[in-house]
Amino acid sequence: MRRLLPIATAAVTLVLVGAGSAATARAMGRASSFHREVTTLEGSWTKDVREGVPEASVTPLHKALDTSKYMQASAWSPLWWIDDGSAFLASMHTKTDHAWTTAVAVARARAESAMTAWSEMELQYGSYVPTAASTAAAKWHTQLAEATTPAAINSLATAWAGEVASASKSAALDEVMVATGGYGGVPALLAAADHTVLVARGDNLDTGAVPSLIATLSASSTDAASTVTAIKSLEADLTSLNTLISLDGRVGTELRALDARVELASTHNAPNASGFASQYASLSTKFREGGTSARLDSVSSAITALEGSVNAALKAVGCGNTVPNGKVIDVDLSTQSAIFFDDGCTAGSALVTTGRAGLRTPTGTFHIYAKYSPITLISPWPQSSPYYYTPEHAQYALEFLRGGFFIHDAPWEPSTGFGPGSQNGASASHGCVHMPAPTMAWLYSWSPIGTTVIIHS
Repeated sequence: MRRLLPIATAAVTLVLVGAGSAATARAMGRASSFHREVTTLEGSWTKDVREGVPEASVTPLHKALDTSKYMQASAWSPLWWIDDGSAFLASMHTKTDHAWTTAVAVARARAESAMTAWSEMELQYGSYVPTAASTAAAKWHTQLAEATTPAAINSLATAWAGEVASASKSAALDEVMVATGGYGGVPALLAAADHTVLVARGDNLDTGAVPSLIATLSASSTDAASTVTAIKSLEADLTSLNTLISLDGRVGTELRALDARVELASTHNAPNASGFASQYASLSTKFREGGTSARLDSVSSAITALEGSVNAALKAVGCGNTVPNGKVIDVDLSTQSAIFFDDGCTAGSALVTTGRAGLRTPTGTFHIYAKYSPITLISPWPQSSPYYYTPEHAQYALEFLRGGFFIHDAPWEPSTGFGPGSQNGASASHGCVHMPAPTMAWLYSWSPIGTTVIIHS
């Protein structure tokens, strides 16, 4: 029995050695399999980063793997006898998948944000959005559905954000251009507004909110909506200011016309002429104070009232007639008469004879541009014409229309031949205006070149 003890011990030893060898082989197999899977896992990380997963999302996975007990254990470590690392690898794969889905979700959120921004931009600008850009944006949903990697989705998001910005800028510029109407852009509108303010201030007028609106619109801003609002406000206030300037100009014209009437009243010693002058001076002061449309309307009403009083006073002394200033020869074809005015005051009158049937005296407003004394009037018609007349001699002639139209004396016409109906008598003219010789002598001396001639029915 003693001899069997060493043999039994040796047998047990052989069994233990065999079992150890098998365990070691199994451990080494597990370690090898683990590291092959690690190689595959690391390859997937490289591919994921290339396809858009952020490096920052993969770095923690690398660290978790590198510091794991499995990567520290040797191939013959007893660790592999009890743990093949499969649970750890499954966890790493789950985290890898999570990094991918997170990257896709973040990229999709960027893309969807760009799509939302596009929709909001279309709602804001409507028809101002470029047609080509709208057509391209209509395909975005399809493009997003076809994109399968974070990189592809991010590429779409970046491109779309740029297209939103570009289309917004273009639409804003178009909206601004349309908002500026006939001004042709913000710079032109601002230039017009600056000029209008300058004119208004020169006339001492209230410029209202226009200067502050100019400042607002001149300030650099990327807010198109605020810009358009400022444009519309400025255009509205600018219209009001231009209306005020026009009113100021009209009242100024009224005041100048009143000045001429007041001076005429003083010249002709019309009743209350000095009072008119005092009232005019007061109105002139109020006008220069400018200000608002209410003030100018008040001045205009006062001008109208004073002008009525001045005209009534002028009529009392034979003045105030509604004819141009200066000297005027007014010929009435219906009554065959003429009245001579000097600054609206009657300076004289006379009966006349004008053009016969077929050769009526032209009507309109003319001016004396030539004077002759004496003159021989020669027929432009041949002797065979019913309008022919033998050469006639006149002492005084005032030419008012080219083609031989004169105001002249007619020695061949009897003194009783002038007046109503004479245009149809034997002494009717061939288009000229005949006047009695004594009147014509005075008129020739009284009428300078440029004297207004008004002929009417």
